[in-house]
Amino acid sequence: MSITIRPEPATGVGQRPATSARSLDAVWVAVFAASVSAAGAARPSLWFDEAATISASTRPLPDLWRMLGNIDAVHGLYYLVMHGWFAVFPATEFWSRLSSALAVGLAAAGVVVLGRQLSTRLVATTAGVVFALLPRVTWAGLETRSYALAMVAGVWLTVLCLVVMRRNESRWWLGYAVSMIIATLLNVFLVLLLPVHAVLVAVMADTRAVRWRWAVTALAAGAGATPFLLFAQTQLFQVNWIWPLDGRTVGMILREQYFDDSLPTAVLTGLLIAAGLLRWPLAGRRSRRLVAVTVAWIAIPTVILLAYSALRHPVYYPRYLSFTAPAAALLIALCIVAVGKSRAGITALLVVFALAATPNYLAQRGPYAKEGMDYSQVADVITRHAAPGDCLVMDNSTAWKPGPIRPLLAARPAAFAKLHDYGRGPTAIQRNWLWDGHIAVWSWADKMPDCPAIWTVSERDKTLPDHQQGAALTAGPRLGRTMAYQVPSRFGFRVVERWQFSFAQVTKSVR
Repeated sequence: MSITIRPEPATGVGQRPATSARSLDAVWVAVFAASVSAAGAARPSLWFDEAATISASTRPLPDLWRMLGNIDAVHGLYYLVMHGWFAVFPATEFWSRLSSALAVGLAAAGVVVLGRQLSTRLVATTAGVVFALLPRVTWAGLETRSYALAMVAGVWLTVLCLVVMRRNESRWWLGYAVSMIIATLLNVFLVLLLPVHAVLVAVMADTRAVRWRWAVTALAAGAGATPFLLFAQTQLFQVNWIWPLDGRTVGMILREQYFDDSLPTAVLTGLLIAAGLLRWPLAGRRSRRLVAVTVAWIAIPTVILLAYSALRHPVYYPRYLSFTAPAAALLIALCIVAVGKSRAGITALLVVFALAATPNYLAQRGPYAKEGMDYSQVADVITRHAAPGDCLVMDNSTAWKPGPIRPLLAARPAAFAKLHDYGRGPTAIQRNWLWDGHIAVWSWADKMPDCPAIWTVSERDKTLPDHQQGAALTAGPRLGRTMAYQVPSRFGFRVVERWQFSFAQVTKSVR
């Protein structure tokens, strides 16, 4: 027996638009969202996490499969997708991030489609614009990781859930279960959509039979995903850097989960929600239904991650809940429409929202926006100034963020290919790991006399200027105490030029 979820009359301002105009809403919002995220994509340096994506996704598939047995299984499907992407596009700052910007566009289209199913056209299109401007979204659209694709999966799986309830046919229920399992392989936290969809079914399904069929399907999807979830537990060491829950956690939820530390956007959203609550007595059935679904979408995954972090292992981190950003956008949009009332008022509030998000948006696109890392700037120096046959020394004593220094090379490997990297140990593929091994500089000192020049990458020295050039520059207190400098200096190498960035310094030494 099939069900019908009947759309209620639109309650927006003015007359109901033509069907053809409504059908284009998702398209123009998708283009707008993708463009907003893609703008400035080439400027920020690549960083540790993006280097991991490039390292894993550009290796042969059999080697990728072996690596996943050791590390990053939770990103395996994403790496497979990016393997296909990098087969077409180069692994540069812009082209690698364009994949995420396009995913944001697809997710924004899903927000509009879902908003139209749960509310009015005006709320739906407003939600699409809010989603495009939300700091967590503009961050994900500029990150070569699975967060943007997780948003796509989250919103379109929710649309699929509504479609399946309407059709109520076995093949559609099977498709929903398989899609949920695949989504979990893409991002392990997407399995938390199952309890969210339980709320969606409770408020949207017309018959008990449909609710039962969803429950059986959800159990089957959960069972199908369980082996992967259990295997992922064996690699929890990867998130040992996440701190246990403490007093900062509440601030992370309120300020970072959707706003990427943008205080103006967080405060404005709080004011909009408070104003929306004042109009709650006037809310219709559609609005109450939308609130129920979006609040569940935000709250349930957050509470589950917090509980898991408290009881078993710390895993809560704001960006891990990026797939709930569509819900935040829908809830904010509903409040904007309720408070703005007219199209002019709604437009004004969207402009204010955009202005509040602008400082964070610009900061996200700064040269060192990715945790202050400067992988790309180092690679640019090598590309422009190093000659083929020069030698490379990586100072492994650096307090690199967040791990060893070798990931720097994985972000832009082609830039360093012309250099002799005698300090490179077993390759990442040989190790079934993300990064190459490292050999201490003194172990290959006998090869140094044959080096026309030595390029040393070390940690920034705050006592020295950003650029120096001369016949024999001082090593500086930071570089001078390292073997990366002391061993070459014994063979007569002296620093003749230095570049310093956010975290790294690069020196050229000759004899």
